[in-house]
Amino acid sequence: MDFKILKPHLEDEKRKFDLKKIEKKLVDHIFPPQLVIETTSYCNYKCIHCSHREMLRPQQHMKRSIYNKIVEEVGKKSPMCEIWPTFYGEAFILGKELWDRLEYADKVGCKNLVLNSNGSLLGKDNNIDNVLNSPLKRFILSLDGFKKETFEKIRAKGKYDEVYPAVEKLCNERSKRGIKYPTITAQFSVMKENADEVEDYRKFWNERGAEVKVRPMLEWTTTGSVRTDTIKHLSSFRIACPWGNNTMAIHQNGNAVACAIDYEGMFTVGNVEDKSVEFLWAELGKHLRKHHKNHDWQNIPEICKSCGDWQVAGAEYEKPSAENTRPFWYSES
Repeated sequence: MDFKILKPHLEDEKRKFDLKKIEKKLVDHIFPPQLVIETTSYCNYKCIHCSHREMLRPQQHMKRSIYNKIVEEVGKKSPMCEIWPTFYGEAFILGKELWDRLEYADKVGCKNLVLNSNGSLLGKDNNIDNVLNSPLKRFILSLDGFKKETFEKIRAKGKYDEVYPAVEKLCNERSKRGIKYPTITAQFSVMKENADEVEDYRKFWNERGAEVKVRPMLEWTTTGSVRTDTIKHLSSFRIACPWGNNTMAIHQNGNAVACAIDYEGMFTVGNVEDKSVEFLWAELGKHLRKHHKNHDWQNIPEICKSCGDWQVAGAEYEKPSAENTRPFWYSES
């Protein structure tokens, strides 16, 4: 993918070919291979490329009883399911409770834990040690800018002079300890505001021992106002959505929603408080995945019809530095 030229994905024949390849690799799963558990829907940023700033549903922490029920089922039925213990929120806001929840997931058998963060609280409350002492396989920091002015424009409310030094300290401490896990990933979502900084960003974080993940900007299902010129909605070309096929997302209230980018919960098949993860995943198969797989576009959920985020599938990863630190669908070929 050429991220420097912000060309619409569907105007690039190679990109369309790559999307078809991704679709061919989609397979049915009895249990979700990737599970997003929204431990909190609070966030302390107002990023320009994220719809959280206009989210209408309540900002709350997930009840511990709901969380425990989910991870206990995952640990029993699918220990290597890739668990993200938050998505549409900043997990560090949970404080000590975050680390308790991660330890509990590990204790009940969940062996593939991935945490993402904006890094705003990394330098506080002993969180660098907390990260490095945790059972995480991967720790991902979404930074999205190399220059201070770019970072602070995109990551509204973010403070470059607090976040960058904290992430550097984390990388340095990890190197000193010589530990294998968690790996540290500096993520970069490409948009017109930062496209010329990708290589400088990559070089900077590679030199500090972090892996770099580069991905195109998405629109969060067009539910809010976030848009990018690289996604086109009037096209006869479409593939079955990799997000919907590969990922299950459970909001803080227990609702199982369309996918990890259905941030407002516009489509749901039930609540995990009274249904199992496995049952809800099967329901998503009947009402969402089946229609995508069959290209039955008339019967996909309404939220899917206006969504173009399937066009950004397939982030650019570097060669992994440790095993079991890539999504299940990743292959170097």
